[in-house]
Amino acid sequence: MTNVQNRILLFIIALPALALIILFLPYGHYAAINGLAILVIGIGAMETGGIFSRRGASVSLRACFILGAAPAAITYAGYLYEAPGLSPVFFFIAAALILLAREIFHHREEDFQQVLPRLGAYFFILLYPGLFGVYVVRLTELPNAEAVFTLFVAATYLNDSCAWLTGVLWGKHTRNILVVSPNKSLVGFAGGFFASIIVVAGCSLIWPRFFPLSLPRAAVLGAALGLTTIFGDLAESSLKRSAGVKDSGALIPGRGGLLDSIDSPLFNAPVFFYLFSVLTGGPVF
Repeated sequence: MTNVQNRILLFIIALPALALIILFLPYGHYAAINGLAILVIGIGAMETGGIFSRRGASVSLRACFILGAAPAAITYAGYLYEAPGLSPVFFFIAAALILLAREIFHHREEDFQQVLPRLGAYFFILLYPGLFGVYVVRLTELPNAEAVFTLFVAATYLNDSCAWLTGVLWGKHTRNILVVSPNKSLVGFAGGFFASIIVVAGCSLIWPRFFPLSLPRAAVLGAALGLTTIFGDLAESSLKRSAGVKDSGALIPGRGGLLDSIDSPLFNAPVFFYLFSVLTGGPVF
């Protein structure tokens, strides 16, 4: 199956299926979408650990999964059991203490050569995707969460699809602008950026009940989402380039690993959460 066919299949099957899960399975404080998000984030964390291992870091993939998925899982549990005191901050502190303390007990001098690379990998995974993933779950606490989460997904992935399409059709002569991803084009970036603005602005005009944003505020939110979607993709590309790998994994035919597909939503979830809250006058913290 070609890359084009894979992208079309993703667009016509995966995205509508995800939207249906969000819209029609709100039970247990959106258990279906949050459970899926936690699982995907955990696998993405394992793939991140695999990238670090290519640079010589000796990491446990099981530990990577826990460090990546636990913050989002704890956040969801706090909503599910109505326990606002159940915060991932405590997990971050406990994980940091345990990770540092366990490096004391090596028996050979050469074992200590792995301490910095391993801790660098684990602490990075606590941040990305760990902390970033918390905000994917936090999107379900916003008013009209089904509609808002669907908007977030649509504006993110339509950005990616439009960037790819416009880049293929008209971006041939505007490529090689960034060493980190030479196949990306300026035309493609512009196509994806404006797609996010159009999606957010269009939804605010058509469904003002769910998205109480004036057109200028919707444009600001769309522009921010457009930029962070692009930067999320490029940031993950820099990790892969550092490790000398093309994809984070091989779970998704034609797309690579799960991290290759969730790099943008991970990156822009915190920005979307806070900016949407500010622009709609809702609580921020």
